[in-house]
Amino acid sequence: MDHLETSAVHRLLTSPAGRLFTSRPFEALKTRTLPREFSVVRARAAADVALSAGPDAFLREIDAPPAPHLHDRIERALAEYARIRDAYDETMERWNSVFWGDYESLPDERVAIERERREISQQRAKPSDVFGFLSKDHFVPPVKFETPDPEAAKVRWHHELAEPERLYGFAEARVTEEFPRVERSATVRGPDTVEYLLRFTSPSPHLGDKATARVYEPDDADGDLPTLIFHSGWGMFDDQLVYWPEEEYLGRTLAPEGFRVILPDAPWHGWRELSGYYSGEPYIARAPVGLFTLYSAAALETGVLVDWARTEGAPAVGVGGVSLGGITALHVGGRCDDWPESMRPDLLFPVGMPGAVDQTLLSGELTKLLGIDTVLDAAGWTGETLHEFAPLLNPPKEPAIAPERIFSYIGTRDEMAPSRTARILLDEWGVPTQNRRQWNCGHFGVLSKLIRGDEFQQTVRRELGAAAQGEHPRVTA
Repeated sequence: MDHLETSAVHRLLTSPAGRLFTSRPFEALKTRTLPREFSVVRARAAADVALSAGPDAFLREIDAPPAPHLHDRIERALAEYARIRDAYDETMERWNSVFWGDYESLPDERVAIERERREISQQRAKPSDVFGFLSKDHFVPPVKFETPDPEAAKVRWHHELAEPERLYGFAEARVTEEFPRVERSATVRGPDTVEYLLRFTSPSPHLGDKATARVYEPDDADGDLPTLIFHSGWGMFDDQLVYWPEEEYLGRTLAPEGFRVILPDAPWHGWRELSGYYSGEPYIARAPVGLFTLYSAAALETGVLVDWARTEGAPAVGVGGVSLGGITALHVGGRCDDWPESMRPDLLFPVGMPGAVDQTLLSGELTKLLGIDTVLDAAGWTGETLHEFAPLLNPPKEPAIAPERIFSYIGTRDEMAPSRTARILLDEWGVPTQNRRQWNCGHFGVLSKLIRGDEFQQTVRRELGAAAQGEHPRVTA
């Protein structure tokens, strides 16, 4: 029978030729080209809301200057994108009936429509061949900023600043009375995996959408499965693209070995992308409020997924993430002590994350690349003001999980998620030295290490397996 295949991109990255992507020159090149990459998807997001309004309206929606000399090319690009989006809409209607409707489909049929969905979703999400000329021939900002006023933000969030558990806490009444029902889609066969989607109403009072996640299990699952919930980084499109790194180096690597892997979509990412924005854009565009809105929602959603995994019989549950996902994992690991017992993970696996988000907003490399520092400064967000929001932006100073159950990986040269701030937090948390791995690389090098190496995966196998056998305590006293 037919099944989904390992991406050709992943096979290239893990081949001997893939060593190129771990080099310092490649890291430098990737960093320099990042704003242009996001300029292309910013243009696509603008097209989603200004498709038939003409070039001038399209450029205003991008927040780009007028460009009469490009109107003909823009008209052609919008027409081509309209064709892609129509094909996407038609495919999604069929896909939804197969995976979420009452349609009785065959396994091969689900593989075929899932393959078709991933291909057209990628064309829609990142149409570089359609809008790429704009990032070369005209100024297109990588982010359409909606920076909040700092004084208004202080008034709006003053209760949460005084009591962060208002934002990050799971009120017992809310859990028992309004606990979200987790829905499961039809399954599709992967390479030695069974894969499906979960969705449920986000428990965050600051979002009004469905939380979503993709699940990977062994194709011959027998018995209860130790489970890893792992969050991707900022700006990832997740399974809206043909290649999703976390899917390959974790989901389709660990699941055939007897684990369950859950890869959530962060708020505003993947399936949860908002119209008029690209995947993850509100997180940056609304900084700093967008940051802690996402962290708190993603943390609470993780609690729901931990509980769901336990109801499925998971003997142990670990939570991890890379970059933005690593920050989310730290918030879970620092704030879950007040959550119901069933929602607390047994282990933590943060990767490539900063330990102080307020400092990262001031001096991180991504801040400078995307012009976040300039925008924040113009809106009146000083270092002192950002520090006032540290209780909501930064993980707590003490962990809610036993320090010996925390296993971290950072890049020593990482200035995008400054590793020095991560080391300070891990010191404060008392994470044992033997649990802390430092790779000699920058931010993109960390991802390359995850993709090409096996060290992180070996740690997850060993520690999640040990926790499943009940060899370690779950939380601090």
